[in-house]
Amino acid sequence: MLVRADDAKDWFYKGEGAANIVLGYCGSSPFLVLFKRIIRVIVTISWNYADGLLYLEMGVSVEQVGKVLRIQKVAKGGSPSPNGCLVLSDHERLIWKDIGELAEATSKDVAATAFIDHVMRNLLDSKHIDAGILVHVSKEFLEAVEGNIESQRPPWRISQISGYDPLDLFSGLKDRVHLAITALFASPQNNFRIFLNGSLIFGGLGGSMDETDVRSHKSGEAIADLISACGLQLGSFLELVAEAVFGSGILDRLLATQQLDVLDIEGAIHVYHNIISRPCGVCKNISDAELLHRYSFLHSLSSEDSLKIVREYLIAATAKDCSLMISFSRAADGCNASDCNSVVLKSSNQSYNYKAYFIDLDLKPLEKMGYYYKLDQKIVNFYNMNDEN
Repeated sequence: MLVRADDAKDWFYKGEGAANIVLGYCGSSPFLVLFKRIIRVIVTISWNYADGLLYLEMGVSVEQVGKVLRIQKVAKGGSPSPNGCLVLSDHERLIWKDIGELAEATSKDVAATAFIDHVMRNLLDSKHIDAGILVHVSKEFLEAVEGNIESQRPPWRISQISGYDPLDLFSGLKDRVHLAITALFASPQNNFRIFLNGSLIFGGLGGSMDETDVRSHKSGEAIADLISACGLQLGSFLELVAEAVFGSGILDRLLATQQLDVLDIEGAIHVYHNIISRPCGVCKNISDAELLHRYSFLHSLSSEDSLKIVREYLIAATAKDCSLMISFSRAADGCNASDCNSVVLKSSNQSYNYKAYFIDLDLKPLEKMGYYYKLDQKIVNFYNMNDEN
Protein backbone atom coordinates (compact mmCIF):
# COMPACT_ATOMS: atom_id res chain seq x y z
CA MET A 1 0.00 0.00 0.00
CA LEU A 2 1.35 3.44 -0.96
CA VAL A 3 -0.06 6.61 0.58
CA ARG A 4 0.17 9.55 -1.84
CA ALA A 5 -0.22 13.33 -1.69
CA ASP A 6 -3.92 13.12 -2.55
CA ASP A 7 -4.46 11.10 0.64
CA ALA A 8 -3.08 13.81 2.95
CA LYS A 9 -6.50 15.45 3.32
CA ASP A 10 -7.78 12.26 4.98
CA TRP A 11 -5.34 12.48 7.91
CA PHE A 12 -5.61 14.92 10.80
CA TYR A 13 -3.32 15.82 13.68
CA LYS A 14 -3.95 13.96 16.95
CA GLY A 15 -0.78 14.73 18.91
CA GLU A 16 2.87 13.84 19.19
CA GLY A 17 5.55 12.49 21.44
CA ALA A 18 9.29 12.94 21.43
CA ALA A 19 9.77 10.57 18.50
CA ASN A 20 6.48 10.46 16.61
CA ILE A 21 3.69 12.57 15.21
CA VAL A 22 0.30 10.81 15.46
CA LEU A 23 -2.34 11.33 12.78
CA GLY A 24 -5.94 10.10 12.82
CA TYR A 25 -7.84 8.88 9.76
CA CYS A 26 -11.07 10.53 8.58
CA GLY A 27 -11.25 9.30 5.00
CA SER A 28 -13.38 6.67 3.29
CA SER A 29 -10.88 4.20 1.85
CA PRO A 30 -12.53 0.75 2.08
CA PHE A 31 -9.23 -0.79 3.15
CA LEU A 32 -8.56 1.70 5.94
CA VAL A 33 -12.17 1.99 7.10
CA LEU A 34 -12.16 -1.74 7.87
CA PHE A 35 -8.60 -1.72 9.15
CA LYS A 36 -8.23 -2.07 12.93
CA ARG A 37 -4.51 -1.94 13.52
CA ILE A 38 -1.96 0.78 14.08
CA ILE A 39 -0.34 2.03 10.90
CA ARG A 40 3.30 2.98 11.18
CA VAL A 41 5.67 4.74 8.84
CA ILE A 42 9.34 5.56 9.38
CA VAL A 43 10.37 8.80 7.68
CA THR A 44 12.69 11.77 8.07
CA ILE A 45 10.91 14.94 9.19
CA SER A 46 12.52 17.91 10.94
CA TRP A 47 9.91 18.72 13.57
CA ASN A 48 10.12 19.76 17.20
CA TYR A 49 9.93 17.60 20.31
CA ALA A 50 7.23 17.11 22.96
CA ASP A 51 6.15 14.56 25.56
CA GLY A 52 3.83 11.58 25.43
CA LEU A 53 0.07 11.82 25.72
CA LEU A 54 -3.01 10.18 27.15
CA TYR A 55 -5.54 10.05 24.31
CA LEU A 56 -9.24 9.54 25.00
CA GLU A 57 -11.61 8.82 22.11
CA MET A 58 -15.35 9.07 22.70
CA GLY A 59 -18.27 8.05 20.56
CA VAL A 60 -16.47 5.87 18.03
CA SER A 61 -16.37 2.15 17.53
CA VAL A 62 -13.79 0.74 19.90
CA GLU A 63 -12.42 -1.21 16.96
CA GLN A 64 -11.00 2.07 15.64
CA VAL A 65 -8.65 2.66 18.56
CA GLY A 66 -5.60 1.72 16.51
CA LYS A 67 -6.42 3.49 13.26
CA VAL A 68 -3.67 6.05 13.57
CA LEU A 69 -0.61 6.85 11.52
CA ARG A 70 2.64 7.26 13.44
CA ILE A 71 5.28 9.30 11.61
CA GLN A 72 8.71 9.05 13.17
CA LYS A 73 10.64 12.30 13.55
CA VAL A 74 14.35 12.82 13.02
CA ALA A 75 16.25 15.79 14.44
CA LYS A 76 17.17 18.59 12.07
CA GLY A 77 20.24 17.66 10.10
CA GLY A 78 19.75 13.99 10.91
CA SER A 79 19.24 11.21 8.43
CA PRO A 80 17.78 7.72 8.59
CA SER A 81 19.98 4.66 8.36
CA PRO A 82 19.95 3.21 4.84
CA ASN A 83 18.03 -0.03 4.49
CA GLY A 84 20.21 -3.08 3.96
CA CYS A 85 22.70 -2.04 6.66
CA LEU A 86 22.61 -3.01 10.32
CA VAL A 87 20.82 -0.22 12.16
CA LEU A 88 22.09 -1.07 15.65
CA SER A 89 25.62 -0.26 16.74
CA ASP A 90 28.00 -3.04 17.81
CA HIS A 91 27.33 -2.24 21.46
CA GLU A 92 23.56 -2.23 20.92
CA ARG A 93 23.79 -5.60 19.22
CA LEU A 94 25.46 -6.95 22.35
CA ILE A 95 22.65 -5.57 24.50
CA TRP A 96 19.93 -7.16 22.33
CA LYS A 97 21.88 -10.27 21.28
CA ASP A 98 19.18 -12.60 22.68
CA ILE A 99 16.66 -11.18 20.20
CA GLY A 100 18.15 -12.05 16.84
CA GLU A 101 15.49 -10.28 14.79
CA LEU A 102 16.26 -7.04 16.63
CA ALA A 103 20.05 -7.38 16.83
CA GLU A 104 20.37 -8.17 13.12
CA ALA A 105 17.74 -5.71 11.88
CA THR A 106 18.70 -4.00 8.63
CA SER A 107 16.03 -1.30 8.73
CA LYS A 108 14.52 0.85 11.45
CA ASP A 109 11.03 -0.48 10.84
CA VAL A 110 12.17 -4.09 11.37
CA ALA A 111 14.00 -3.08 14.55
CA ALA A 112 10.97 -1.15 15.85
CA THR A 113 8.59 -4.04 15.21
CA ALA A 114 10.96 -6.61 16.74
CA PHE A 115 11.39 -4.49 19.88
CA ILE A 116 7.64 -4.15 20.36
CA ASP A 117 6.86 -7.78 19.52
CA HIS A 118 9.64 -9.47 21.49
CA VAL A 119 10.21 -7.05 24.39
CA MET A 120 7.35 -4.67 25.17
CA ARG A 121 4.53 -7.07 24.29
CA ASN A 122 5.66 -9.54 26.96
CA LEU A 123 5.99 -6.84 29.59
CA LEU A 124 2.88 -4.73 28.97
CA ASP A 125 0.41 -7.50 27.99
CA SER A 126 -0.21 -8.38 24.36
CA LYS A 127 -3.86 -7.24 24.46
CA HIS A 128 -2.65 -3.67 24.98
CA ILE A 129 0.08 -3.82 22.32
CA ASP A 130 -0.08 -3.70 18.54
CA ALA A 131 3.16 -3.27 16.63
CA GLY A 132 1.08 -2.20 13.64
CA ILE A 133 2.05 -2.55 10.01
CA LEU A 134 4.42 -0.54 7.88
CA VAL A 135 3.00 1.48 4.99
CA HIS A 136 4.91 3.33 2.32
CA VAL A 137 4.30 7.02 1.83
CA SER A 138 5.44 9.36 -0.88
CA LYS A 139 7.54 12.45 -0.25
CA GLU A 140 4.65 14.52 -1.58
CA PHE A 141 2.32 13.03 1.05
CA LEU A 142 4.67 14.05 3.86
CA GLU A 143 5.02 17.57 2.48
CA ALA A 144 1.25 17.90 2.19
CA VAL A 145 0.70 16.57 5.72
CA GLU A 146 3.27 18.98 7.13
CA GLY A 147 1.49 21.90 5.49
CA ASN A 148 -1.94 20.72 6.66
CA ILE A 149 -1.11 20.18 10.31
CA GLU A 150 1.46 22.89 11.06
CA SER A 151 -1.22 25.31 12.25
CA GLN A 152 -2.81 22.61 14.42
CA ARG A 153 0.31 21.88 16.46
CA PRO A 154 0.44 23.64 19.84
CA PRO A 155 3.14 26.15 20.76
CA TRP A 156 5.73 24.67 23.09
CA ARG A 157 4.98 26.61 26.23
CA ILE A 158 3.31 26.02 29.58
CA SER A 159 1.23 28.85 31.00
CA GLN A 160 -0.05 27.09 34.10
CA ILE A 161 1.56 24.69 36.57
CA SER A 162 -0.29 21.40 36.70
CA GLY A 163 -1.64 19.87 39.90
CA TYR A 164 -1.25 16.39 38.40
CA ASP A 165 0.83 14.00 40.52
CA PRO A 166 2.03 10.76 38.84
CA LEU A 167 2.06 9.11 42.28
CA ASP A 168 -1.74 9.42 42.29
CA LEU A 169 -2.09 7.84 38.85
CA PHE A 170 0.15 4.89 39.76
CA SER A 171 -1.07 4.51 43.34
CA GLY A 172 -3.30 1.49 42.65
CA LEU A 173 -6.12 3.27 44.52
CA LYS A 174 -9.27 4.16 42.59
CA ASP A 175 -9.87 7.47 44.39
CA ARG A 176 -6.33 8.67 43.72
CA VAL A 177 -6.49 7.58 40.07
CA HIS A 178 -9.69 9.64 39.78
CA LEU A 179 -7.87 12.57 41.39
CA ALA A 180 -5.05 12.28 38.84
CA ILE A 181 -7.46 12.20 35.87
CA THR A 182 -9.30 15.24 37.24
CA ALA A 183 -5.99 17.11 37.63
CA LEU A 184 -4.99 16.23 34.07
CA PHE A 185 -8.29 17.62 32.83
CA ALA A 186 -7.80 20.82 34.86
CA SER A 187 -4.32 21.43 33.38
CA PRO A 188 -3.82 19.14 30.38
CA GLN A 189 -0.61 20.77 29.11
CA ASN A 190 0.68 18.23 26.58
CA ASN A 191 -0.42 15.19 28.57
CA PHE A 192 -4.15 14.81 28.01
CA ARG A 193 -6.38 14.99 24.94
CA ILE A 194 -10.03 14.17 24.30
CA PHE A 195 -11.44 13.33 20.87
CA LEU A 196 -15.10 12.99 19.93
CA ASN A 197 -15.80 10.94 16.80
CA GLY A 198 -12.24 11.56 15.68
CA SER A 199 -12.17 15.32 16.27
CA LEU A 200 -10.02 16.93 18.95
CA ILE A 201 -12.26 18.72 21.45
CA PHE A 202 -9.87 19.17 24.36
CA GLY A 203 -6.15 19.14 25.07
CA GLY A 204 -2.88 20.79 24.22
CA LEU A 205 -0.34 23.01 25.94
CA GLY A 206 -1.00 25.86 28.33
CA GLY A 207 -3.41 26.35 31.19
CA SER A 208 -6.90 24.94 31.57
CA MET A 209 -9.45 25.73 28.91
CA ASP A 210 -7.55 28.49 27.13
CA GLU A 211 -7.37 28.86 23.37
CA THR A 212 -4.32 26.60 23.07
CA ASP A 213 -6.03 23.86 25.03
CA VAL A 214 -9.33 23.66 23.19
CA ARG A 215 -9.26 23.85 19.44
CA SER A 216 -12.93 24.35 18.70
CA HIS A 217 -14.49 25.32 22.03
CA LYS A 218 -13.46 27.86 24.60
CA SER A 219 -15.38 27.00 27.75
CA GLY A 220 -15.94 24.17 30.18
CA GLU A 221 -19.64 24.34 29.39
CA ALA A 222 -18.94 23.67 25.71
CA ILE A 223 -16.88 20.58 26.56
CA ALA A 224 -19.59 19.38 28.91
CA ASP A 225 -22.20 19.86 26.17
CA LEU A 226 -20.15 17.84 23.69
CA ILE A 227 -19.62 15.00 26.14
CA SER A 228 -23.30 15.03 27.06
CA ALA A 229 -24.04 14.00 23.46
CA CYS A 230 -22.58 10.63 24.46
CA GLY A 231 -24.99 10.46 27.40
CA LEU A 232 -22.46 11.60 30.01
CA GLN A 233 -22.05 14.51 32.36
CA LEU A 234 -18.52 15.87 32.65
CA GLY A 235 -18.05 14.44 36.14
CA SER A 236 -19.28 11.05 34.97
CA PHE A 237 -16.90 11.16 32.02
CA LEU A 238 -13.88 11.68 34.28
CA GLU A 239 -15.21 8.88 36.48
CA LEU A 240 -15.48 6.66 33.39
CA VAL A 241 -11.85 7.29 32.47
CA ALA A 242 -10.69 6.59 36.02
CA GLU A 243 -12.75 3.39 36.18
CA ALA A 244 -11.26 2.14 32.90
CA VAL A 245 -7.68 3.00 33.88
CA PHE A 246 -8.06 1.46 37.33
CA GLY A 247 -10.16 -1.55 36.38
CA SER A 248 -8.01 -2.61 33.44
CA GLY A 249 -4.87 -2.80 35.58
CA ILE A 250 -3.01 -1.46 32.56
CA LEU A 251 -0.87 0.88 34.65
CA ASP A 252 0.28 -1.94 36.94
CA ARG A 253 2.18 -3.55 34.07
CA LEU A 254 3.48 -0.17 32.95
CA LEU A 255 4.78 0.66 36.44
CA ALA A 256 6.46 -2.74 36.77
CA THR A 257 8.21 -2.15 33.45
CA GLN A 258 9.33 1.33 34.51
CA GLN A 259 10.75 -0.17 37.69
CA LEU A 260 13.15 -2.36 35.70
CA ASP A 261 15.41 0.67 36.05
CA VAL A 262 16.91 -0.13 39.45
CA LEU A 263 19.82 2.35 39.44
CA ASP A 264 18.35 5.41 37.74
CA ILE A 265 20.54 7.24 35.25
CA GLU A 266 22.99 8.36 37.96
CA GLY A 267 23.98 4.72 38.40
CA ALA A 268 23.30 3.39 34.90
CA ILE A 269 25.62 5.94 33.30
CA HIS A 270 28.60 4.26 35.00
CA VAL A 271 27.55 0.83 33.75
CA TYR A 272 27.10 2.32 30.28
CA HIS A 273 30.80 3.23 30.26
CA ASN A 274 31.61 -0.41 31.08
CA ILE A 275 29.84 -1.45 27.88
CA ILE A 276 31.43 1.09 25.57
CA SER A 277 34.86 0.41 27.15
CA ARG A 278 35.73 4.04 27.73
CA PRO A 279 36.96 5.84 30.86
CA CYS A 280 33.99 7.07 32.84
CA GLY A 281 33.48 10.75 32.09
CA VAL A 282 31.39 11.13 35.24
CA CYS A 283 33.91 9.69 37.69
CA LYS A 284 36.72 11.92 36.44
CA ASN A 285 34.77 14.95 37.66
CA ILE A 286 34.07 13.51 41.14
CA SER A 287 36.39 14.46 44.01
CA ASP A 288 34.38 12.80 46.81
CA ALA A 289 36.35 9.65 47.77
CA GLU A 290 33.32 7.94 49.31
CA LEU A 291 31.26 8.52 46.18
CA LEU A 292 34.06 7.25 43.96
CA HIS A 293 34.31 4.11 46.10
CA ARG A 294 30.56 3.54 45.73
CA TYR A 295 30.73 3.88 41.95
CA SER A 296 33.79 1.63 41.74
CA PHE A 297 31.48 -1.28 42.52
CA LEU A 298 29.44 -0.51 39.40
CA HIS A 299 32.59 -0.38 37.30
CA SER A 300 33.63 -3.81 38.62
CA LEU A 301 30.46 -5.52 37.36
CA SER A 302 30.79 -8.30 34.81
CA SER A 303 29.98 -7.73 31.16
CA GLU A 304 26.74 -9.72 31.41
CA ASP A 305 25.58 -7.81 34.49
CA SER A 306 26.40 -4.50 32.82
CA LEU A 307 24.49 -5.46 29.68
CA LYS A 308 21.46 -6.53 31.74
CA ILE A 309 21.37 -3.27 33.72
CA VAL A 310 21.61 -1.05 30.64
CA ARG A 311 19.15 -3.19 28.67
CA GLU A 312 16.56 -2.90 31.44
CA TYR A 313 17.26 0.82 31.80
CA LEU A 314 16.49 1.34 28.10
CA ILE A 315 13.31 -0.75 28.33
CA ALA A 316 12.21 1.29 31.35
CA ALA A 317 12.98 4.50 29.45
CA THR A 318 10.56 3.42 26.73
CA ALA A 319 7.90 2.67 29.35
CA LYS A 320 8.40 6.11 30.93
CA ASP A 321 7.96 7.90 27.61
CA CYS A 322 5.06 6.11 25.93
CA SER A 323 1.47 7.21 25.34
CA LEU A 324 -1.82 5.50 26.19
CA MET A 325 -4.84 5.63 23.90
CA ILE A 326 -8.25 4.62 25.26
CA SER A 327 -11.36 4.41 23.08
CA PHE A 328 -14.89 4.31 24.53
CA SER A 329 -18.26 3.50 22.99
CA ARG A 330 -21.66 3.06 24.59
CA ALA A 331 -22.62 -0.59 25.05
CA ALA A 332 -25.94 -1.06 23.26
CA ASP A 333 -28.63 -2.47 25.54
CA GLY A 334 -26.02 -3.70 27.97
CA CYS A 335 -24.35 -5.91 25.34
CA ASN A 336 -20.56 -5.93 25.42
CA ALA A 337 -18.30 -6.52 22.43
CA SER A 338 -16.53 -9.86 22.78
CA ASP A 339 -13.08 -8.43 22.08
CA CYS A 340 -13.42 -5.42 24.38
CA ASN A 341 -13.30 -4.64 28.05
CA SER A 342 -16.35 -3.06 29.63
CA VAL A 343 -17.01 -0.73 32.52
CA VAL A 344 -20.24 0.16 34.30
CA LEU A 345 -20.71 3.57 35.86
CA LYS A 346 -22.55 3.03 39.11
CA SER A 347 -23.55 6.69 39.31
CA SER A 348 -25.58 6.47 36.09
CA ASN A 349 -25.89 2.69 35.57
CA GLN A 350 -24.44 3.09 32.08
CA SER A 351 -22.22 0.49 30.44
CA TYR A 352 -19.36 1.29 28.07
CA ASN A 353 -17.01 -0.82 25.98
CA TYR A 354 -13.41 0.28 25.78
CA LYS A 355 -10.06 -0.65 24.35
CA ALA A 356 -6.69 0.59 25.57
CA TYR A 357 -3.43 0.50 23.65
CA PHE A 358 0.07 1.72 24.35
CA ILE A 359 1.69 3.64 21.51
CA ASP A 360 5.05 5.39 21.08
CA LEU A 361 6.91 2.29 22.30
CA ASP A 362 10.10 3.32 20.59
CA LEU A 363 13.45 1.60 21.08
CA LYS A 364 15.75 4.06 22.84
CA PRO A 365 19.23 4.39 21.29
CA LEU A 366 22.15 3.48 23.53
CA GLU A 367 23.90 6.71 22.56
CA LYS A 368 21.18 8.70 24.38
CA MET A 369 22.50 7.56 27.76
CA GLY A 370 24.76 10.60 27.90
CA TYR A 371 21.84 12.88 27.04
CA TYR A 372 19.67 11.32 29.76
CA TYR A 373 22.41 11.90 32.32
CA LYS A 374 22.93 15.55 31.36
CA LEU A 375 19.17 16.17 31.46
CA ASP A 376 18.93 14.55 34.88
CA GLN A 377 21.74 16.73 36.20
CA LYS A 378 20.03 19.87 34.90
CA ILE A 379 16.88 18.90 36.79
CA VAL A 380 18.81 18.11 39.97
CA ASN A 381 20.77 21.37 39.78
CA PHE A 382 17.59 23.38 39.18
CA TYR A 383 15.94 21.71 42.17
CA ASN A 384 18.95 22.33 44.41
CA MET A 385 19.17 25.95 43.31
CA ASN A 386 15.50 26.58 44.08
CA ASP A 387 15.73 24.67 47.35
CA GLU A 388 18.55 26.96 48.49
CA ASN A 389 16.53 30.04 47.57
